[in-house]
Amino acid sequence: MSSIAQLPEAVISAIAENEEALWAWVSEQHYAEVIEQAGDHLLVLVKKRFSLARLAELCAGYHVYSGKQGQEPTYPIVALCWMLLLKYLNGWSLAKTAEEVQSNSLARWFCGFRLKQATPSYVTLFRFEQWVKEHEPYAFFVETLKQIDEDFPEEQTAIQIGDTFAMYSVARVQSRTELLRDSCQRLLGYLDQVVPTAYTQVMAALDGAALFGKADELPEAWLEVEVRRRLEERTAVAASGCRQLVQQALANITLAPSIECEALQRWLERVGKILKDEFTFESDQTGVVLKATLRPKHEKGSFSIGSTIDPEATFRYHHGHHDLGYNVSIAATTNFIREIAAATGAAADAAGVAPLIAVQRERLGSVPPYLLYDQAAGTPKIFADVAKASDGQTQLVARLIDYTKSRERFGPQDFTLEGGPNGTRELVCPNGVHTSRAYPAKDSAGFKFRFLASQCKGCPLWGKCREKDSKPTGHRNVFISDYQLQQRQAIAFTQSPAGKALLKLRPQVEHIIAALVRFNGARRAKSTGVDSADFQAKMTAVAYNFKRWRTLIIERLKPKQAQSPPADG
Repeated sequence: MSSIAQLPEAVISAIAENEEALWAWVSEQHYAEVIEQAGDHLLVLVKKRFSLARLAELCAGYHVYSGKQGQEPTYPIVALCWMLLLKYLNGWSLAKTAEEVQSNSLARWFCGFRLKQATPSYVTLFRFEQWVKEHEPYAFFVETLKQIDEDFPEEQTAIQIGDTFAMYSVARVQSRTELLRDSCQRLLGYLDQVVPTAYTQVMAALDGAALFGKADELPEAWLEVEVRRRLEERTAVAASGCRQLVQQALANITLAPSIECEALQRWLERVGKILKDEFTFESDQTGVVLKATLRPKHEKGSFSIGSTIDPEATFRYHHGHHDLGYNVSIAATTNFIREIAAATGAAADAAGVAPLIAVQRERLGSVPPYLLYDQAAGTPKIFADVAKASDGQTQLVARLIDYTKSRERFGPQDFTLEGGPNGTRELVCPNGVHTSRAYPAKDSAGFKFRFLASQCKGCPLWGKCREKDSKPTGHRNVFISDYQLQQRQAIAFTQSPAGKALLKLRPQVEHIIAALVRFNGARRAKSTGVDSADFQAKMTAVAYNFKRWRTLIIERLKPKQAQSPPADG
């Protein structure tokens, strides 16, 4: 084959003048062959079917810089959208994604770059992902799901199943001594940046050896349990003193708003939270801490910090496991994930149930007829919250938590609420006695109905209704929740044939969760903070939905096997 140098000058000149058009033509020919060879590859099917034009519009506020800040954008926003999607579809890192787009023809075509065209570095993609995470965290999930719904419209009204799973923090769990020392070090560091004179004042009065340890101190892991406990308590006393010194130094200073000032206040609060969650203190009359005592395990804070690297991650207690990280709530049909959200690890499973429906109604414009959930959602309030979030369109299906198992006497479910004369409400006890005396509960949504001692005198059910040490002259109070109606309706439905059939479907969500955590990168957080965990969960759900869409589309396009004609006779 002749080299370009051997071509006529007129041809070389024409190539030079139309180099861009030539490379566009070469790219088109090359990609046509690549696509033909790829067949029904996920990237090929997704690129041909889906449009990210709407996503590019939502992300138009992002400014892409190819070099120094202020330069004109080099890369189209839509190309960065395809790159970010490529990253999560394959579970790649930012660097791996940038490398593949540069060297892999299929990846390059998927993101919309011609041959020989410059492609973004991982730094550009990192900046874009951070911007999307902050400004449009729902965009990829919602916009792609809406297009999937165009192919499978029945999914919008299909039954959904909800559950939660753990996303582990990227940080390791730190000991109490490490937590206190590291958080105080960060506190003092920001104090030095914001008010250097106050920092000098604090350091002059601070017992650094007691707080940060002596130079010859043995590693904490080498210490016996009792020695380690004493070290923790000494460190807590020193950390408390450090916090008090910082507060005193800042007492008469007005801080100008800045990122450093916000960080200083944040770490001041975190040091206080760690101390409060983990220790009790004895102080003198002036407020100086003299002694710290480690709290018993059952008295610790429920949202306790486990790492200064990822302070928003807390411990998720689930089936005997204590995992530092995030609690991810999911609602899905048997095919697609319809909503997913991450909260800090210690957030209760039940807290995320109603929002799963509320967000779908707001962003997708549809809600399911039924949401199946485990017993974590089995309280009357959650049933009421789901009904409110769906405007009465979604029925929560879950086995209610049976609180009577821990009680020996009659509970609210053993009493009957009836309408009394003149619109009043009466509560009827198991022995048939009525009372209309009701008082609003101070700490809960509902009323406390009271049976007087005179009404209960001589009752044959006294032993089952009253506490063993109750006085004969005492009253019997029964709390009836405002959600009593939802509770009774839920019990009736779950005991019906339809309810029992629906509850059998609930384990199917475990297959979706397994696919998310095993094959789509939802098990371990890649960054720190609730917002990052939430965005990661949504993008892994996007990847799962596309893969499931591909499977269903291929099945739909397969020619149906010809059926044999029925035999004569």
